Amino acid sequence: MKTFVIAFLLFLSISLNSFGQYWNFGFHGNAAWSVGELKENAGSLVFPEFGFSIGYRFLSPLEVGINIGYGLHGTKLEKRNDLYPGYTDEMRIRRNNNLVSLMSYMRYYIEKGQKVHPFFEAQIGANHFYTRYIIREFQFGEPIEEGRDYSDWVMSYRFGGGIKMPFKNPESGHWELKLLYHDTGSVEFLRKQDTQYRPDLGDGQFIYTPVRSTINLLHAGIGVVFNAW
Repeated sequence: MKTFVIAFLLFLSISLNSFGQYWNFGFHGNAAWSVGELKENAGSLVFPEFGFSIGYRFLSPLEVGINIGYGLHGTKLEKRNDLYPGYTDEMRIRRNNNLVSLMSYMRYYIEKGQKVHPFFEAQIGANHFYTRYIIREFQFGEPIEEGRDYSDWVMSYRFGGGIKMPFKNPESGHWELKLLYHDTGSVEFLRKQDTQYRPDLGDGQFIYTPVRSTINLLHAGIGVVFNAW
């Protein structure tokens, strides 16, 4: 056993020195479209996402890292004069439906000297759906009231592939395009039409009718990645 461990560590050291190793960081813009069960339960939805990634290439052709993404998948503005009893001035209530993704990933590059390098990628992590509201007298005024209406967490998975296209100086970084399938367990979230204000209930009350579904998405993205040796 001791001999095996020494041999394995020696092999790992030689591999690291032979193939190179580096950190990288990137910025990504993504869009995802509902498919499957999500499309059946909630209709056609689009989930934009802007994200940041940091990765570590430790054994060519393998890379591991994390992605952090944020998207606003629905926003709604209402102007009402019945939000507070006895107060009839018009108020603006803005409600934003948000999605935060926290994902780890593993990527396998297919590199044979060509300028464009295909890769396979798998991700696992969590999605956080939440809805926030803010009430103001006018667009850029101080908030009168703000808070969180609704939130839920769910584990998520993505898998698929893409291509990377090195910069003119390949050591600086690369562009990448990828297409992933996104899947989760069942989760509840609000669309922009799923909240209704009822001034006739008590002093006024919001009624929520969230969608419950798995999150099935076709996830397309473009990114720019910089090497940090």
